[in-house]
Amino acid sequence: MRDSSLLVRDAGPLTVAEPTINRVPAMLVGQPGRPVLAVWGQQVPVRELVRQRPVLHRYLGRPVILGIQPEDLQDALVRGPGPAGSAALVLHGTVRYVRLAGAHRIVQLELADGEGFAQPAPVLVARMSGGSAAGPGDPIMLAIDMGHLMVFDAQSGLSLW
Repeated sequence: MRDSSLLVRDAGPLTVAEPTINRVPAMLVGQPGRPVLAVWGQQVPVRELVRQRPVLHRYLGRPVILGIQPEDLQDALVRGPGPAGSAALVLHGTVRYVRLAGAHRIVQLELADGEGFAQPAPVLVARMSGGSAAGPGDPIMLAIDMGHLMVFDAQSGLSLW
């Protein structure tokens, strides 16, 4: 299951399961004083995150895996402002499937092709508020609060925080 773009809880064959965590390949690049996270065609400054998590200095120039929980993926068009000083990563994708779940929508989507990646685009699952109107086939922009990202070593799978 390590090569999958998402990890799924054990479920029977007829059960639609939500992932425990979405996995997205990324790379930490830049100079030690100006680190940048390259994620599926987008580059986001991560100076504050690297300052808070010094172990990431050792990963500059190395691939990592981002872990994103389904509830931390939000439709950027309906997302409210984050806490002061919080940075957001915005990823672009296409909705494949939507399932209503009470006040939330379970949305399966495929990320838009990222530059420089030889592998297929990851398929993610998001648990969004009912305010999102995205439907199957629609383009979507996903906002992710950088403070909610998990980072894993791409080789060993070990958590880096």
